[in-house]
Amino acid sequence: MDAENREVLGKILDRLDKMDDKFDKIDSRFDKMDDRFDKMDNRLNKIDNRLDVMEIKQNKMAGQITELQLAQKSFELNANKKFARLQDGMDAIEEIFRIHELAR
Repeated sequence: MDAENREVLGKILDRLDKMDDKFDKIDSRFDKMDDRFDKMDNRLNKIDNRLDVMEIKQNKMAGQITELQLAQKSFELNANKKFARLQDGMDAIEEIFRIHELAR
């Protein structure tokens, strides 16, 4: 191989070495990005798990609210019936008083 070819080959090898250095730096940056993405992925997984727990709790609370609404409706119905009976009793007492001329 003559000197001119060796010089050209040397320049090509130098350029390849520089490109190899640049690719190493790029690879290092990708590794750092990969680490950051892994951390982000872990955090997102934790958030996802927390959201799942919150959804379960929300569903449980929705069921409890429904039960409470049913209990309230049942109470209202029973209270209305008892108030109606009480009013009937009061009406009967008033009528007895009128019959015996104790009330006007």
